[in-house]
Amino acid sequence: MARTRSFPTTSDPKVEESDSNDKRARILATAQSLFLRYGVKRTSVDDVARESGIAKGTVYLYFDSKDALFKAIAERICADRLGRAQAALSVDGPLTPRLVSFLDVFAGEMHRLIAESPHVAELTEAKHEYGVTTFGTNGAQMKELLRAALRKEGIVRKGADDMFLAAAFGAVETGDLAEKPYRARLTALVDTLVLGLSHEARRR
Repeated sequence: MARTRSFPTTSDPKVEESDSNDKRARILATAQSLFLRYGVKRTSVDDVARESGIAKGTVYLYFDSKDALFKAIAERICADRLGRAQAALSVDGPLTPRLVSFLDVFAGEMHRLIAESPHVAELTEAKHEYGVTTFGTNGAQMKELLRAALRKEGIVRKGADDMFLAAAFGAVETGDLAEKPYRARLTALVDTLVLGLSHEARRR
């Protein structure tokens, strides 16, 4: 007797979980896109439901309010940012290009986004307590990544991390924000700092 091939059905827990994750991701992606285009205040849950093609009632099953949706988006942005910052520092190669990639994630990318959409600042500088907490925690985590990377290279001077962050924000203020020219300016600044601080470390 031939064996009947088994196909997953809608009652299969794995299928239901996958469908649930897909809907949640679609809601978040749509809400983030709308927030960036129109701002948090001007975007309603109705807008998110209509744009995502998901019923409003279903949106509320995942997020019971616009605030809950905003919180999830803040967490999503920060998790992505932290992951890319970790990846930038973990590649093999000289310290300067790794730091430049990290600092571009930390400062350059965000300022390029703000230049494209003023509503980005509304997301990252939200007055909501959870927004402040989420982005504040993310900033602290990224600074610790930077300190760890510097320590690994023998750069232990107190405040060295702030020097590199100042270079990243300084490069924002001194020319074209496009990725290539920004990174070129930042590379010159970072290379100078790395050379000076590494020389100081060797003299200790």
